[in-house]
Parts: sequence; structure tokens; C-alpha cells
Amino acid sequence: MPTPRDPATAAAQVDADQSASSRRSWLPPAATPAGAMLRIAATVAALIGIAYNLVGFPPLREFAAHYRIDLDVYRLGGTALVDGLALYGAMPPTEIGSALPFTYPPLAAIVFSPLSLISLEQASVVLTAISLAALFGTVALTLRSLGIVDRATATWTAVSVFAGALLLEPVYSTLDYGQVNIVLMALVAADCLLPRTPWPRGLLVGLVAAIKLTPAVFVLYFLLRKDFRATITTGIGFLGGTALGFLVTFDDAKQYWTDTLLDSGRIGRPAYPANQSINGMLARLGLEDSARSVVWLALCALALVVTVIAVRRVLASGHLVLAVSSVAVLGLLASPVSWSHHWVWVVPLLMAFGHLAIGRAEQEPKRRALWAGWTLAGIALMVVAPHWRLTPGRSSGLDWPIVDQVLASSYVWWGVATLVLLAVVRLPARTSTAGAERPVADPVVTF
Repeated sequence: MPTPRDPATAAAQVDADQSASSRRSWLPPAATPAGAMLRIAATVAALIGIAYNLVGFPPLREFAAHYRIDLDVYRLGGTALVDGLALYGAMPPTEIGSALPFTYPPLAAIVFSPLSLISLEQASVVLTAISLAALFGTVALTLRSLGIVDRATATWTAVSVFAGALLLEPVYSTLDYGQVNIVLMALVAADCLLPRTPWPRGLLVGLVAAIKLTPAVFVLYFLLRKDFRATITTGIGFLGGTALGFLVTFDDAKQYWTDTLLDSGRIGRPAYPANQSINGMLARLGLEDSARSVVWLALCALALVVTVIAVRRVLASGHLVLAVSSVAVLGLLASPVSWSHHWVWVVPLLMAFGHLAIGRAEQEPKRRALWAGWTLAGIALMVVAPHWRLTPGRSSGLDWPIVDQVLASSYVWWGVATLVLLAVVRLPARTSTAGAERPVADPVVTF
């Protein structure tokens, strides 16, 4: 047990740690030529990335509305709800003629219904702009949680990380498909990482789970923090969002929760290489459904145990970003289908590892080298995205050589290794806030 300290002493120590952390920049000083050039380059790269995704940036992408197939399905779901059509029956074809089902809970259709009022091209710009803002917001919040609170340092670091994040496959695939992963991540991050929230903590996680189910895994974060009020609030938010679905479209809600939810065939083939989950890995190995289910459940249980150990150790050291991101990795591994674009949580996770690599001066050089290497390996993996390199001409994911099988599940292996690493490697302790309300360490949970 650590020796108790009076709040004044604790707050003073937090001030000292916060000041040191704020001065520890991820970039060279702005006054130096290298620092100035890097800041200019980061700004230009960020602006190009924004333009490229919003309206195009020749010659990288022509000026035209980029077709986003998942957004097309979202919009069709919202339109079906407005028009009184069955959400989980035969949907109208997409603009490219594909007949794709609406796979989300009714609350998602309610959220997407305003898209029925605008064209697909307009919806594409709107959702992309929201996603880009959500990405920058998540990066900024992560930096704050890591203790980078000096305004100039935080701003330039956020711009640089934002520009770099656009090169990661989960991020650019989310933007290209018109997915909502980044927006949902931002909502969960705000609920979990803000020192204080103007809403009851846990509410956003519950509502997000009512939109896309898998974020319900973040209740584990609240449980391991022993924040039972937020745990209960998460349940209330989920039930409230689900109840709204029944209120607006009872028949569709009944259909979803009693039948559609259990129909895994609507989501896609589990063996498809883009499915970066334990279940996807097992499916690519050719296991029959019954055997695969048994092995999948056993491995998910093992992953849960490792995650609990890892998150408890991480929380004990005061690293909130790592704790939340570790729970996200568990959700990605355990979900029956986790498309590679779902892995947007690598952004705050890699930022946290990078911060450990910079670390305190007294941290062992070997330990800092470990975190630096792991950060670079994660970045390289998410840029290269090996599963897409292997897919052309053989998208089934079946009957591949063992080396290709390993590479095809590279996100899974990296996620598992990350959890094991956090479960066994000692982290440098961050100062407890005691009575101080500071984002640099474990904030006091309040409403």
C-alpha cells in the first residue's frame, strides 16, 4: 500500500509532474529550424489530408464525391425508417447496385435518419467532416490525458499526430467506407477520459452500445476502476437507447433483438481477411462452425483474463489511456467480426506507447527502447495492413499457407501481444491525484 499523503502535498507533486510532462514535447522546439519545418510540414500534411478526404486532392484523388458504401447503407437505413419500410427486410439497392442489409440496432437508424434529407454526396461530406473533427478531438483528449497540457505543445503535437493518423489503415478505411468508428471512439473516449463530464459518466458508452453493441465492452473499464455508478449509468444509457428504438419502430426493434441479432450471416463471411478478430482467424484456419465456437469462446475467456490483469496493472500505475485502449483491444479480439477499419483505437493506444517511449528521464533506457520499438512496430503494421496485401485474387481467406495465415491475422497477433505485454511489463507509475483534479493522472470520478 502506498503511504498516504495530504492533498496539498499530492497536488504539489501533480503540479510538478504536470509541468515536466507539459515541457516534454514530441517535437523539436519551435524556435529551431527543424522544429519550424516540422510544424509547417505537419500543418500542410493535415490540410492535405482534410482536403483529400472531404473533396479530393488531385492527383491523389480527383475533385469529386468519393463513394462511401457503408454510408450508403446507413443512409438507406435512415430513409427506410422515415418511409416506414422494414429495416431488416430487403433493403433498396445501393448506388452501385449492391443489395446489402442494415445490420445495426434500431437506434442507429434513428441517428442516421437525418441523412435521408440530403443527397448521398452531401451526407458523405458531412460524415467525413464529423469524423475528421472527432479524430482530432480524440487525439487532443488523449494528449491531455497523457499530461501534454501546455497549449502550444499540445496543439502542434495534435496536428502532427492527426496528420500521421490519416495514414493508418483503420483510419483511412473508416473514412473511405463512410464508417462511424472514429465518431464512436471519440464519444467513448470523452466518457472515459475527461476528468469531469457535464453528463453522468457512462451515459455515452451506454448510448453508443445501443447504436453498435460492441462498445458495451467498455463497461469492463468502469468495473475495474470500481466506478459502479458509471457502470450502472452505462446500463441505463443502453436500455434508454434501446427503449427509444422500440418507441419509434416497435416491430423493427422486436425483429432485431429477437432474430436479426443472432443472424451472423448478415454481417459477412467470418473468414474474409479483413475480419481481424479471433473468430476471423479461426475461420480462416478452416475450423467447422461448432468446433470454432468452442475454441473461440475458450480463447475469448483467456483474452478476458489477460485483459483484466493488464488493465488492473495499468490502472494501478495511473495510465488511463492504456487502460481504455486495452479494453478496446479486448472488444476487437472477442467480437465475432471486427473489420480492420474497426481498429481505430490504435490511435490513442499508439500515442500512449509513444509517450512511454519518451518517458521520464529516470526510466530505464531498455524499457524506453521497448516502448519505442512497440510503437514503431504498431505504426508499421497499421500502415502496411498485411491482410490487404495477401487478399487480391484469393479473398476467401481459406486454404492459405501457414505463413500467409499468420500475416492475414496480423492485427489479432499484435493485439494479443499488446495485452500480454501490458500484463507482464512494469509501467512507470504516474502520480495519484489524491485530492487534485488533473487529467495527467487518474482523475477523480465525479458527476
